[in-house]
Amino acid sequence: MRENVWRPWDADDEEYAHRLTVREMLPAHARAAVENWLGARLANAGYGFTSAALRNYIETALHFKFAYDPGDVRAQALVGSILDEGDRFTVRVIDLLVSGMERDHMYRPPSAIVELAGYLDLAASSITIVDDDRSFRIGRRLPDGVERIASEAAAAAGEVAGRHLATAWAAATALEPDPSKAMTEAIRGVEAAAGPVVIPRDGRPQLGKIVRAIRDKPDITLIFETRDDGHPDLRQVLIGMLETLAFAQRDRHSGEAPEPITAIGHVQLASTLVSWFSTGVVRYND
Repeated sequence: MRENVWRPWDADDEEYAHRLTVREMLPAHARAAVENWLGARLANAGYGFTSAALRNYIETALHFKFAYDPGDVRAQALVGSILDEGDRFTVRVIDLLVSGMERDHMYRPPSAIVELAGYLDLAASSITIVDDDRSFRIGRRLPDGVERIASEAAAAAGEVAGRHLATAWAAATALEPDPSKAMTEAIRGVEAAAGPVVIPRDGRPQLGKIVRAIRDKPDITLIFETRDDGHPDLRQVLIGMLETLAFAQRDRHSGEAPEPITAIGHVQLASTLVSWFSTGVVRYND
């Protein structure tokens, strides 16, 4: 949870811990703020009206028809209709709107993004704005430390590995997560990062090849210290992590889709491996 959940001056630790508890997507104490934010975004035709073009865009994208005659509609009436459909639909509309927003010429996020992110953080919403440096989307909230691992791993990796890893995180934490895609992209990220280290001459480094190469090359290990008796076996730790990735993606063979939490764990593990291969944690012993 982000630390900018406001702490009143007289709040004890118990009250503050309650404030930090992740709640539903649109907590009651944030509804008015989110409603006003949504109304401001929809009043694009001026004088408090939503243009027919914007309404049609929302209807087409979300496969939904509002009960209004053709033409412009009052923004507040449209907001009311959106809210009447429930939180999930409301958040989908918000997700659609933020996905079309762009940074300014100085690469700063638009004020509407900053405003909405502030409301979601202060309210301890279960959703947040995900910024993957290319677009803004609504996603599931993760602890700060988890998000930091992902962003640092993507930044440290090469362009290809970083792109796969960013895609994996987006698929795993989306409002409607795609666990299978997340796990596939996570593995591709590891392959892109590990291939140049382990099998640099192979133009198509695959996870199975990488694991076999590490097994055949006893000089590949991790930089961490071991006890005098050689434990823990760092090569086996590395191989075990790689094999865990491969085995976890059983839906490619069994047809059973993984759970969203499994995909998040899968991408976390892949992020660590991408970071290790990209920053020299995996090395050849002299």
